[in-house]
Amino acid sequence: MKFQILNSTDNELQLVVEDVSEALMNIIRRTVSFEVPTFAVEEVYFKENTSVLYDEILAHRIGLVPLKVDKGIFVMKDPKVELTLTVEGPKEVTSADLKLEGKGVEALYPKTPLVKISKNQRIELRAVAIPGTGKEHVKWSAGHAYYFHYPSKAKGSENLEKLRKMVDEEEIGTLKNQPNKFILVIESWGQLEPKELLKQALTNIGANLSELKVK
Repeated sequence: MKFQILNSTDNELQLVVEDVSEALMNIIRRTVSFEVPTFAVEEVYFKENTSVLYDEILAHRIGLVPLKVDKGIFVMKDPKVELTLTVEGPKEVTSADLKLEGKGVEALYPKTPLVKISKNQRIELRAVAIPGTGKEHVKWSAGHAYYFHYPSKAKGSENLEKLRKMVDEEEIGTLKNQPNKFILVIESWGQLEPKELLKQALTNIGANLSELKVK
């Protein structure tokens, strides 16, 4: 398998992948989206909530806030991160109001809105985040990946937008004649850099394949 980087940013990685089957490309896509572990809030304990949202809806919103944690937390015997929220209105409550315990732990997007509370309204709660994967719930997804066949007329200097247009203009049969060359795009939600996301996905695939026994 050969990789060539087309473009790389903090949140997106664009690659040309050669000498690989479509089946393996699909495994990479699924592993990136559903098999790489991250942290997300799983339990929320309310002491007070007089906002307009039911406890369950507010807990759901908190659960979808992307969290970044130090790698060392994953290997702890009981890996978890505790959060607290204590706010009074009038106020727009955002993920920046979440107080997270632990070194290297942060809510990635502090402007994420949770709820607006009016005067005399109050929220006080405690939450626990644990590791999980996207196949359990999308809140644990580390990112998104997709791929498509490399167009036969490409010269090797085109950017992603140009390659997409060339694919749209090409017949499916012609694309299928190049089954071993693809464009792979990985978009990270921020918990991991795209290169690290790909690295962990490939490590997971290798571990899963090693468990197969040839008869």
